[in-house]
Amino acid sequence: MIENECHSMFAGHIWGWYFRHKRSLPWRDVQITDDTQRAYMVLVSEVMLQQTQVPRVEVIFKRFLREFPTLADLARASNRDVILAWRGMGYNARALRLRDAARTVIEKFDGAFPRDVTSLRSINGIGPYTAAAILNFAFNIPTPCIDTNIRRIIHRVFTGPEKRDGTWKKNDRILMRTVHVVLRHAMNHRKEHDARNWSAALMDFGSLVCTKRAPRCDVCPLRSSCRSAGKVTITLQATKTKEPGREIAGRFVPNRIIRGRIVEFLRDHHLGASINNIGAHACIDWDAKGHGRWLQQLLEKLQRDGMVSEKKGAWKLAD
Repeated sequence: MIENECHSMFAGHIWGWYFRHKRSLPWRDVQITDDTQRAYMVLVSEVMLQQTQVPRVEVIFKRFLREFPTLADLARASNRDVILAWRGMGYNARALRLRDAARTVIEKFDGAFPRDVTSLRSINGIGPYTAAAILNFAFNIPTPCIDTNIRRIIHRVFTGPEKRDGTWKKNDRILMRTVHVVLRHAMNHRKEHDARNWSAALMDFGSLVCTKRAPRCDVCPLRSSCRSAGKVTITLQATKTKEPGREIAGRFVPNRIIRGRIVEFLRDHHLGASINNIGAHACIDWDAKGHGRWLQQLLEKLQRDGMVSEKKGAWKLAD
């Protein structure tokens, strides 16, 4: 009984906070009656939000939809068209995965997004969180899920603060049990208490109140029952494996940054560019003899990923 009261109180406080601070974002509360169009817009926004901040997505989301207004438009797009429309986002492989997901929905599901997690996850490019987001936001089907914000909120409130290195004491499999229970309490049959608003509420609460570095415990409606109130002290970063890259002008630059620079450069060179021109743009200390083989390997990787092509020594965006 006490545990149920805690989960119910949690849901009530989150609902109360959300409807006082509800934000308007371009992919929320869209007045569209076509389920496929709404699901398409959710898919685009969720893929964009992977590793990109909301303010940038707000701008590029609208521009991208002007280029590809519907799922069918995106499915027909070439690699080049999609990469050009993705400008300003970074992590360009996401754009091709998004286009490929659109093609799968058209070809495998007759252009209609499926309404269950298993079928959605069978589509390359759609992971567990994105599948749940489509069900929650597009179809208003209550679906438990965990993303960065939800993990942080649930763990801090019901388990306690993360470790000093920023890692968690309990894994997602354990936390998902609480997510399930909380979702059940959150869906209390009031008209506005639906899956769309609940998912948005948790996201907003995590980005505005229960933040990673400096949670605003002083204004948090959960502070009296939260097991982490005033206790979050992240001082160290979890150890990360050093990713491939090299020193450029005295500073280590990961290969993924260089690949992004290459794609950005080729967006403005429709007829293609030589490896020397690309290298001079990507590396301030470019030396053809010393760095040529390294850059060639990066270009070949981009070629395998379907982002660039080469003909007679000229590299350009893939068709």
